[in-house]
Amino acid sequence: MENKIKKNLSKIIEVFILMQPFIDLLTGILVHNNVNLTLGIIIRTVFLAFVMLITVFIFKKKNALFVYLALALYSIFYLLGIIIYKDGVGLFYEIQGLFKIIYFPILLYSLYCLKDYINININTLYKTLIIYILMIFIPTFLDVGYKTYEVTKKGSLGFFNSANEISGIISLLTPIIFIKLKEKKHLFLQSLFFIIYLITILNMGTKTPLLSLGITIGFIFGFIIINAIKKKNYRILSAFIITFIVIFTSILLLLPRTNFYKNIKTHMDFLGVESISEVFTEFNLVDHFIFSQRLTFLSDENYLFKNSSTYQKVFGRGYLNQGEETKLIEMDYFDVFYHHGIIGFIIFFIIYGIVVIKTLNKKKKTDFNQIMLYTSFLLILTLSLFSGHIIIAPSVNIIVISLILKL
Repeated sequence: MENKIKKNLSKIIEVFILMQPFIDLLTGILVHNNVNLTLGIIIRTVFLAFVMLITVFIFKKKNALFVYLALALYSIFYLLGIIIYKDGVGLFYEIQGLFKIIYFPILLYSLYCLKDYINININTLYKTLIIYILMIFIPTFLDVGYKTYEVTKKGSLGFFNSANEISGIISLLTPIIFIKLKEKKHLFLQSLFFIIYLITILNMGTKTPLLSLGITIGFIFGFIIINAIKKKNYRILSAFIITFIVIFTSILLLLPRTNFYKNIKTHMDFLGVESISEVFTEFNLVDHFIFSQRLTFLSDENYLFKNSSTYQKVFGRGYLNQGEETKLIEMDYFDVFYHHGIIGFIIFFIIYGIVVIKTLNKKKKTDFNQIMLYTSFLLILTLSLFSGHIIIAPSVNIIVISLILKL
């Protein structure tokens, strides 16, 4: 049994990665039909328990026990605070919030300990992205499925539930598309998928995937220009610039017909501004249009934090305020700090930081594929700050960890 797990660990993880779209699809259908069965959490908890057990008992990585112990002790102090200062009100809800936070550091450190036994294929990540995109594109094409937004704004999300989390997954996997395109295998099918991908993200109505595509193309543009100039290969440089202009022009022509553009116009009309430049004239406009009021939520959380007890500042005050659910800031770093206190924040980011530093310190050949993986990692860091639901969402965590391990 032990030998089978050691030999097939990569396959087990790859199967789990490929399961993610289907888990999220079932979760979305259940939520929209008012079935309070958190199927995704159950499956991901079983997987986490499996990884923890094999890390310690099969692969004998005893150093992982220190991480588990640190997070277990923190969890005890966190829940004691909920019982003492909130009389245990909403305890199950607070446990759910705690689980979502500790899921990432546990899984990240465990799989990092097993990195020598894991080789996640780029094709697995690419197939996962294809499944997500088709699960949105097909219902959108057939005019069925769920809306991205409940009111005012337009967008289609297939049968998925969380726009932020699905947008995050698609955004992080965007650079993988270009790794596959560069291989020039099945170029027609890959080009067709890219067109479907482009139509899908433009009609989802959210900003994140399109901005991630822009960042990815920017890095590709820089990489090709630098290499072409170094090698004095102006033919490749000219061909790429022409291709870039064609793609950029096509997007501009398509844009006015997309939900993304319509949502931008709706938002501008709501704020009473006629041009994007007007948005930057007032703080409130910037907060509403650019940050979707995240800066306001940040201010509200800071107020609650300052007025909480010393114990809660240290170990976290949880997710309920006087029995009512508080709005997440949707900026992951701040959400960890304000809901889980100084100690929770330190433990979370020490574990995260150790893995990232050790990963980035390893010397690697800086080729196109590696640049694209670095781009994905940059998107992890950036989206965690500006759109959230990246390192604190179990549904996104396995994608984040897979990309870090690929580095």
